[in-house]
Amino acid sequence: MAIPGLVLYSGSSVLLRDPTKVYPTISYGKGMYLYDTSGKQYIDASGGALASSVGHGKREITRFVAAQMNRVAYVNGTQFTSEVVEELAAELINLAPEGIERAFFLSSGSEATEAAIKFARQIWFQRGQTGRRKIIARTPGYHGNTLYALSASARPHYKTTYGPLLSSDIVMIDAPYAYRSPVDYQQEGGAHYAKLLEEAIQREGPETIMAFMFETVIGSSAGASVPPPDYFARVQEICRRHGILMIADEVMCGSGRTGRFFASEHFGLKPDIITMGKGISSSYVPLSAVLVRGSLADEIHNPRSKYAHAQTHMQHPVAAAAGLAVVRYMKKHGLIENADKMGQYFQSELRRRLSPLPHVGHVGGIGLMAGVEFVYNKETKAPFPRQEKFVEHFIAAAFEAGLIVWPNTGQADETNGDLVMLGPPLTIKKRHADEIIDLFESIILSLT
Repeated sequence: MAIPGLVLYSGSSVLLRDPTKVYPTISYGKGMYLYDTSGKQYIDASGGALASSVGHGKREITRFVAAQMNRVAYVNGTQFTSEVVEELAAELINLAPEGIERAFFLSSGSEATEAAIKFARQIWFQRGQTGRRKIIARTPGYHGNTLYALSASARPHYKTTYGPLLSSDIVMIDAPYAYRSPVDYQQEGGAHYAKLLEEAIQREGPETIMAFMFETVIGSSAGASVPPPDYFARVQEICRRHGILMIADEVMCGSGRTGRFFASEHFGLKPDIITMGKGISSSYVPLSAVLVRGSLADEIHNPRSKYAHAQTHMQHPVAAAAGLAVVRYMKKHGLIENADKMGQYFQSELRRRLSPLPHVGHVGGIGLMAGVEFVYNKETKAPFPRQEKFVEHFIAAAFEAGLIVWPNTGQADETNGDLVMLGPPLTIKKRHADEIIDLFESIILSLT
């Protein structure tokens, strides 16, 4: 039945997120470029949602995945393991921070968040500390779109609709947000934001907190905001002192994007649990991972218990094959090192060329993960009123010009705020970086 006032795009049978929008039909991708069926070229400067870590059309990867599909495409993870699952787990554990010794594979970052929280809860349940049921999370921040993951995410526009379904056992504190920090970020930020964590723990009672969950480098919620230098050292001490587990969300910032395989490496951080996704398989096949401390896994796996969480597609052989192929491709071609080297150039040029432009309030990030925040007034940092939809106009103009970026809104005060993320593939060269920045600059100038 047709719905009055709603015009479906081209009579599509797909349940589109926005049926008023025109969706070009993709034809193929090559490297950092995409081509639609009309032949138009797009620079995929954000890898979709910072998910394409090694670029499109890498035959070395697709051949490996196809070979696994021909061998065996699916077994249930409660019945079998597979060579590719075992090998991918070993590769990740070899790269992981000290103490991380087990990996569990799923299909999306949201699923990884849910599984990580269930793991944390089971630890406290088995220890007999059943009152530890709360998670401390941060705003701005984002951990996924399933219900508990959304509960722990600072996305008010989603919570308006889904509010009655969300958990109330989430304690929110301010996240380290360089551009809008109330204190000198580099000198005082670590102490300031760590103090907010300590205060929340004391207010709620340490005996009620099971975990502190955070994005190691904040993703689109705060434009790739990097924490102050001493923040995680302070956070780690606080959590250890109160026996609170640390869950590092590296779904967006992990898998080499910051110039280290794990963003935690930049800060000497040793989390108890790490979530990964997006770039871990470069999204050739949807894949996510939960990595946990070996000592915690040993607590779960004892003669009287097992890890209670399970899903149909956990430890999926084809997804694991994609992850294994991508990790090995990164190592073979030196892409982590390239992300570090090219990331320094990319960040420097973005700041140099974009910062002086009209309505560019802040350019930040690390490695090949960058955010550009737009403001109405650069002096006061006042955001555009949300009803002006500045970022929507920007991404529409960018898309028309053949530049794909990833937007976010509401970061300034949970309603207003406009920013875009850039996350080109780790294969990027200087000419690609210059091409992105040239086009980005021209689009800003066309709108002001």
